[in-house]
Amino acid sequence: MTFLRNLLTLGRISNLPTVWTNCLAAWTVNAFASSIVRQMPNPIKDLSLLAWEQLGWLLIGASLIYVAGCTLNDAFDQGFDEKHNPQRPIPSGEMKPVSVWLVGFAELIAGSFVLLDFAEVSEVWLIALTLAILTYEAVHKKWFGAVWLMGSCRFFLWLAAASAANESLAPLTIAWAGIVAIYVVGISLFARGEATGESRENRLPVPLLFGTPLFALALLVYWNNLPTTAQFATHVAGLISVWLAYTAVKRMRTGEAGCIGQGVSRLLAGISACDATAIGLVSPSLAYGCLACIPIAFLMQKKFAAT
Repeated sequence: MTFLRNLLTLGRISNLPTVWTNCLAAWTVNAFASSIVRQMPNPIKDLSLLAWEQLGWLLIGASLIYVAGCTLNDAFDQGFDEKHNPQRPIPSGEMKPVSVWLVGFAELIAGSFVLLDFAEVSEVWLIALTLAILTYEAVHKKWFGAVWLMGSCRFFLWLAAASAANESLAPLTIAWAGIVAIYVVGISLFARGEATGESRENRLPVPLLFGTPLFALALLVYWNNLPTTAQFATHVAGLISVWLAYTAVKRMRTGEAGCIGQGVSRLLAGISACDATAIGLVSPSLAYGCLACIPIAFLMQKKFAAT
């Protein structure tokens, strides 16, 4: 049981609900979005038309890829964690470094196999995702610009998941992938001071957290003939995204012990609200499914740290 708990801790599994919503939103949006930039996406009227078995494999493969990246993060950060995070599995002596390296790459290989052979994602976007993950792990403690690499990991995850539904990526899909990636960059900029306790005021990432509701609002104004249910779901998801971002930033501004970690964990769960906002334009019911993943993430964070 100790070994399993260490694996779950290394994999930061409390963030998996956000990976699932990334996949669901990207897969669904790209299946129904138009290849014409200005054309409104086709709303989903019958959810049974979706290839649910493929989605299942997509969620499994993406989950393995994500926990692989998090596990390798500990492998790369051994020296840093010995000083700043002694409770992590490697510096605490719970797991040997070689075991963490082996587990991380085994998860990465298994996840890639599932995504390619069963979920049928595009090989190009899967390679891009893998390279982004490994490059980030190698340089994130040495280069401030690595926050953009972190954003690119979610960007390529979105595109890889979208390619499973349709290898040709719609402009709307790419736009939403970029918006979610920018949100993650904002989180990463806040998170940089968590381990070292540097809670100085940082206004730079704040605007990056509100791209999702602003983009959704622009689309709602432009596509003013969307079904009422789609408009309502998108508004709800966007408002929840705003609320989570606002309360997270407010918490981090207190300067209290642990406030950065608490705020960042809240922002991480908010990724699901971003996904819900994106998918609400296409399927209100699936948007509410994404929103349901937020409390699941919060509950999992009580057991396993999100950062």
